[in-house]
Amino acid sequence: MPQHLEQPEKTPSPQSQPADDAFHEEFELFHRHLVKHRLKRTAQRDLILRTFLETEAHLSVEELYDLVKQRDKTVGFTTVYRTLRLLVEAKLAREVNFNDGRARYEHEYKHDHHDHLICTECDALIEFFSPEIERLQEEIAKQYGFVIADHSHRVFGMCEAYYSNRDDYPPYCRKRPGAVQEGKMR
Repeated sequence: MPQHLEQPEKTPSPQSQPADDAFHEEFELFHRHLVKHRLKRTAQRDLILRTFLETEAHLSVEELYDLVKQRDKTVGFTTVYRTLRLLVEAKLAREVNFNDGRARYEHEYKHDHHDHLICTECDALIEFFSPEIERLQEEIAKQYGFVIADHSHRVFGMCEAYYSNRDDYPPYCRKRPGAVQEGKMR
């Protein structure tokens, strides 16, 4: 499933959003996490959460900050950074590293496990799931008496569109004309 940085629609204040919207469970989880840690629920935190949830990309803190600033210019970078850390603690986001020197964050809550193919030339990012790879990992772990707690499978290489120099780019290729690029926001 290709991941692209999408521009979220401009919306009214997060607290004016209907409680039964598509992200009701995520907001409930986040608000319970805030209460548990004796932190305040704020409109800015809600806006950051909503912006993150509406964007299915692998976002850096800077990219999320840029998207949030389009909706509310008063939100500071530190607020976005700290809120993103809270989303990780609440298991709504997961930090991922693609060896480009930047931490990125993807959705964790109600998102199935997947692995990543990463183009080292155009930064395309392709999510995939392979039952065969999962089965082999379990077999190898069992062979060594190892209990897997978690794993991350990242494959680096070049996407077909990049190395074939073709003009009919798949949607995940950032070489495609007009592609919005994670990490290279306009």
